[in-house]
Amino acid sequence: MLAINHVTLATAATFGASIYFDKPFFLPFIVFVTFSSLLPDVDHPGSEVSNYFPFVNKVFKHRGVTHSFFGLGVFTAALFTLLNHNNKVLSIILIVIALIGVQYLGELIKRRIGHLNDLSNDFFSTKQVKLAAQWFLWILDLFLIALAFLIWKERFRQEIIILLSIGYAGHILGDFVTKDGIPLFWPIKKRQGLKLFRTGSWVESIIGFLLLIANVYLIYLFWQKFDLSNLQYWKNYLSGHKHDFLFNY
Repeated sequence: MLAINHVTLATAATFGASIYFDKPFFLPFIVFVTFSSLLPDVDHPGSEVSNYFPFVNKVFKHRGVTHSFFGLGVFTAALFTLLNHNNKVLSIILIVIALIGVQYLGELIKRRIGHLNDLSNDFFSTKQVKLAAQWFLWILDLFLIALAFLIWKERFRQEIIILLSIGYAGHILGDFVTKDGIPLFWPIKKRQGLKLFRTGSWVESIIGFLLLIANVYLIYLFWQKFDLSNLQYWKNYLSGHKHDFLFNY
């Protein structure tokens, strides 16, 4: 599955699970789902995330251990181990992850500027579209600075770990449905999968479009269900008061 569709599948799964189980999460932390939804492809030399960890694809074969239950388990266990034994190291790691996640979103927006311009050609000039995109990127940068302070709070780190695990699992699901399949039960190397379509095919393009629509709808439902327009949502989260979020503190 293509990178953009891994992201939209993972975010849709996150919003959907949150709504279904009636457990909201802190909305800005969706950037962590974005990062981990791409992480299993760190073993692919041409992937987005491998640019940040170029040594990994020289050690691991693509769609190997990182695309398995074992890889997901090691990833999640490592994060919780750091949470329990070395919070400072974990906080630094999460800040780096946030940086990469926000940067990827920025790159994605830049690549889509041409498409945005085509869609808005009758209303806005190319310069206006680029300016709007640049403003959005500046907002993302400011968000990252604020995020760095929040990560130092333990209750946020716990929730972030869950969101990272959901994003990682979403990637595995995305590749599981492709024709290439994945070694789900690694170290058994046989690949399993539903084999519904090839990566990059017209079928995936349709699925990607549907995922985009699903995200818009699920974000709307999430916003309405948990009343994000009410400042109390944000105050409860930032103040650390008892509430019914993803983690009950």
